[in-house]
Amino acid sequence: MKTDALSRRLRFATPNPVVRRLVLTEADFRIFEAIDRHGPLPTHYLYQFTRHLRKDYTHLQNRLTEFYNGDARGIFLTRPTQQFAGFEARYQHIVYDLAPRAKSVLADRRTLARFPPRRTEPFLHQLMQACVGASFELTAPTKRLRYISRDEILTRVTCPPATRDAKNPMAIPLPGMGEQRTLVPDDLFGLEYPGVGFRFFAVEIDRNTESIERKNLDQAAFGRKVQSYLTVLRNQTHRTYFGLPNLSVLTVTTNATHARNILAFIEKRNEPKYADRFAFASEPSFGANWRVPREVLSYLLDEPWLTPVGAKDIAIP
Repeated sequence: MKTDALSRRLRFATPNPVVRRLVLTEADFRIFEAIDRHGPLPTHYLYQFTRHLRKDYTHLQNRLTEFYNGDARGIFLTRPTQQFAGFEARYQHIVYDLAPRAKSVLADRRTLARFPPRRTEPFLHQLMQACVGASFELTAPTKRLRYISRDEILTRVTCPPATRDAKNPMAIPLPGMGEQRTLVPDDLFGLEYPGVGFRFFAVEIDRNTESIERKNLDQAAFGRKVQSYLTVLRNQTHRTYFGLPNLSVLTVTTNATHARNILAFIEKRNEPKYADRFAFASEPSFGANWRVPREVLSYLLDEPWLTPVGAKDIAIP
């Protein structure tokens, strides 16, 4: 087993099992379910999901290391290698993802997500999406709100069976949009405001890797997504396709300047009826010199979002 000068296992080392058999607990299942629900997550996020079931943070770290190294039957978790290319790779929280064995365990328990996030995006996009989604779920109870997951939305009785059984239930149809036939949000969730009602949100993760507008409409541009969402809102497609009474679009980007530029683009669309449906926040951790966020992104519910009509607190119905 490879160790550093202090006899600690190297975080970059390949799995090397030292236990004969790992026996899973309820806290372990919670870890697997959180990663399955959101995507690859760092250690301190996983601790927040299981802190009421763990002795302390160190206990969780040791447990995650055991799952990474596995036992005689194999591993439960992986450490995506892309995280080690970051400038602060040696000093940030380790990110974990599910190995097939963990998915098999969840399937046997019947807690495997029916509609998990896509795993086709680049690693940093997946990580940012997972941290944003997990932050909403972890922070909602502190605001006395109930988090409604993508799986719950797509299995509600109000969701049409045709949507639920589609090849990609997240692909919203866009009739009349030419080659742009569908719109696929990065995430979909809801918040229940006790005694008041529900609000639902499509989430877009924007690492500022594409232009807002392009002369060639066939090229990727964030402005095209905005136009697609406007079409969905005008046609009330969220009602017919997802069975949702309302829909707002939350975009988390990497810097405030880029967010303001997208806001200016929306204002030029001259759609005042739907302007307040678009809200923006920025998280610089995922910029060019990226690093794993130091904390859960609680400010996404604690602080107002930027919209074309002013600041908006989504934690308030």
